[in-house]
Amino acid sequence: MSVSESVRRAWENNLRVNQVLLSHLSPEMLASRTPGGGMSVAQHLAHIVGSVKYWGTQFDSGLEALPRLFTVREGLPEDDPEAYVPETDLGRIREVMRETYEAVLGAAQAATQKGATAYGESHDSPDAFLIHMMVHDAHHRGQILLALKTAGHPLPDEDAVWGPWRGG
Repeated sequence: MSVSESVRRAWENNLRVNQVLLSHLSPEMLASRTPGGGMSVAQHLAHIVGSVKYWGTQFDSGLEALPRLFTVREGLPEDDPEAYVPETDLGRIREVMRETYEAVLGAAQAATQKGATAYGESHDSPDAFLIHMMVHDAHHRGQILLALKTAGHPLPDEDAVWGPWRGG
């Protein structure tokens, strides 16, 4: 079973939207936090890419070798959010995201079985898996925009963000 053409194009558009957001960000913006003690922008980005990579390993365990966007502090329990230090080099974030998304798309396209198991639910197809990840990305992009807005940072140009979905 392979990825449909429309979902492949949507996956590529989703990556372009993420790249537009990354191009807008400055190093200072990465420390902005979602209200109520939520994650920083850098943590959201590490989580977005890490989730795509983690669940993509359901198609190909070799994806585990892809780089990650955090380092682990020694001596802290694994369930402590402070144990994970997110990447703050925007160029590296952009590159690791691109590499991860391209690799996961390739793995999904090569999938020959029903699909990945994620969050305890079986996806019906590689398309369903990729759509799930795009919705997850959109959720966290919204969280990032909220963090930026409440911290007083400018938001990216709306036409630029929507451009990839509109054929731009």
